[in-house]
Amino acid sequence: FPFAATRLFGSDIAPQACDFAAFSLLGQVAHQPSKPVQAWQSMRRNLIAMDATKASGRELRATFGSVPGPLRLICNPPYAAAKHATSLADGTRTRSMYLPFVEMAWTVANERDDAAALVTPLALGTNRSADHRRCRSALSAAGGEATLLFFDRQPHALFGEDAKTRATILVRKAGEPDGIRTSRLLKWTSKQRATIFDQERAVHIGRARIGRLVPKLGSSDEVRLYDILDRLRTPIAIRPEPVTAKASEIVGSALSSHVFVSGTAYNFLNVFRNYPDQISWRGELSASGIHRLACVDHKQADIVTAIMASRMAFWLWHVECDGFHVPAWFLAELPLLNLRFPPETLHELSLLGRNVWEGLQKDILTSRNKDRLTFAFRPTHVAELRDQVDLLLIDVLGLPTSIATSLAEFEQKVVSIDGTVRLRKAQNVQGDNVDAT
Repeated sequence: FPFAATRLFGSDIAPQACDFAAFSLLGQVAHQPSKPVQAWQSMRRNLIAMDATKASGRELRATFGSVPGPLRLICNPPYAAAKHATSLADGTRTRSMYLPFVEMAWTVANERDDAAALVTPLALGTNRSADHRRCRSALSAAGGEATLLFFDRQPHALFGEDAKTRATILVRKAGEPDGIRTSRLLKWTSKQRATIFDQERAVHIGRARIGRLVPKLGSSDEVRLYDILDRLRTPIAIRPEPVTAKASEIVGSALSSHVFVSGTAYNFLNVFRNYPDQISWRGELSASGIHRLACVDHKQADIVTAIMASRMAFWLWHVECDGFHVPAWFLAELPLLNLRFPPETLHELSLLGRNVWEGLQKDILTSRNKDRLTFAFRPTHVAELRDQVDLLLIDVLGLPTSIATSLAEFEQKVVSIDGTVRLRKAQNVQGDNVDAT
């Protein structure tokens, strides 16, 4: 009780929330104070109803008086968008309510040996808006050690089953040597609960520039691979650029010189050359969110198919995106499409891409949403072909073949999570029920 009454301070914009927090603290120390009312009052005095985003770091620290010892800032800010824009530390405006709280990790917990821990949306690492870029750049510039742990929403969520949300836990230690640590996007189950907060799963990426995004990496092999790919973002003249697909463009039995990529994914990127002939299915087609990569000819389309179906592309999508959406910018900036291959490798990739497409058509899943059909081409029959594509990509990057093993292990952990393959019911194009991971 003495510690709670003299060393724990907090704020919330709602006075009632401060009342509830004091009751919660009282419940934790109720066995100690002989006068619970007075105990509640002493703790409630340390909880101030105020808009913490309106005060500077110095003003906020002064609000709670002088307390000896290092500061430990703990915060779970609101995730919702604000009705009215609020200011960031540099005076720019944002409607993302949690960003001003994130800045407190270095504007309030800014003295030597201070530390901060915040639970925020996954967007802290993945959102590419100007306000998020500025916030991440400021985090890096503030120094200290910043660790970002990323959590998926399936099959279990950080906040329990009633609040399915992807999240980031940011831990910043002001007195540590400067550097950024990051983690994979963790999918977890109740069996892993005891270890999901273990910061040992984070890896150092040094003083990497994180304004664009924070890469979600989980091993030294991944750090090395990402560092090399990140240097290859300058586009080449012949790469296809993503545009929104029309339904009429993706139907037919003839081989298309376009490569299509679905705008959402989970256990595999949905890559295809066309939808099956409409004779084999009935219903209105949905092309919502589908990207089209228009290639100059069938050979380039075959090469792009091979690259997009690779485990390396799937891994990079997880590293840079949110584990569900496949945004157009990811395809437009994909460094794998900027690689320069020798002629013999281009020929091999072309043959592999054609064979990959043949194999993808052996496991077609269909889903219906609001009476509109979409198809997914699962890579269950092209595992060996994908191995060969990965090895060709690794070779042109000048990396050891062990990287291929790391990519395969990464995919296995994403798909099986804790070693258990989870199945969902879908339909094949003839309408029969099938199992799909």
